[in-house]
Amino acid sequence: MLKLYQAEWCPYCASVRSKMTALGITYININVPRAKADRKELTEISGQAGIPTLVTEDGTVIANDDEAINKYLEDNYAKA
Repeated sequence: MLKLYQAEWCPYCASVRSKMTALGITYININVPRAKADRKELTEISGQAGIPTLVTEDGTVIANDDEAINKYLEDNYAKA
């Protein structure tokens, strides 16, 4: 299952959540702390603390890039 590291106040995260909803994707939503220094789990997984960050089903990490995440979702989950 996809995992999205994000925050409700982040407009880039909102863009990704909107895309996932539009495509009907089920995913795990992980809200991160506001302070980047407190995002230890995210840093361990991706090597950085920026959001949004998506972990795909095969373990690929798309970090801190809403445009790349939305393209991945469109390419892999949009109905042809």
